[in-house]
Amino acid sequence: MTLDYLTFPEELDRADYAMIGLHGRNANKYAFFPFVRQMGFLHTRWVLPSATFFDDAAPDVHWWYDNELRDPAEVQESRDLISDLISTQLDDGIAPENIFLVGFSQGAVMSLDTALRYPVRLGGIVALSGYVLDPGRLRQEIHPSNRRIPIFLAHGTRDQILDIEVGRENHRVLSALDLAVEYHEYDTAHRVSSDETRDIRAFLHRHMYGLMPDDPRTVDEHIVAF
Repeated sequence: MTLDYLTFPEELDRADYAMIGLHGRNANKYAFFPFVRQMGFLHTRWVLPSATFFDDAAPDVHWWYDNELRDPAEVQESRDLISDLISTQLDDGIAPENIFLVGFSQGAVMSLDTALRYPVRLGGIVALSGYVLDPGRLRQEIHPSNRRIPIFLAHGTRDQILDIEVGRENHRVLSALDLAVEYHEYDTAHRVSSDETRDIRAFLHRHMYGLMPDDPRTVDEHIVAF
């Protein structure tokens, strides 16, 4: 089995970076489009998969694992399929340190779950409004290659799906694992705010190019405005 995904833009003259965008529960590969268009990085391929599982009666509604059961076998299946997407980008010539996982809600869970176990050092993780799945097992299975991977962790203070205390506990858990986590809170519900988008863009820019977007050394070709 492989994940159904789309790439944006459909054609690139040069793909130096890959962002794998993982949507939340009960969505699909199109859910990230509004967010992706606000990023505007040149020479960057966005890989947007629909999640592993769906109901034949509603084929556009996907999830990475059953939210109530949190079956390790389902999580493993999704993790393996996301890892296959990473491998596809590597096979296409993109350097592993130029591959980032960006996830929202269940997609944030899978971004952390997959990247921290991946056996090759990746560029970074953006985990938005999610949680850490089975911290005890994660502690045992973090791959040494990604122990210092930069992590942008964010949560909304008005989130009624996953309370802000979930976000704060995420921060405590990841910090206790001695991971390189950067934690942010935003005055928003279970969504991505405009301030959050700005900070994500800066985080990615910093770890892609080693510069802040407003750094005078930044060259214009890095970012295009949409």
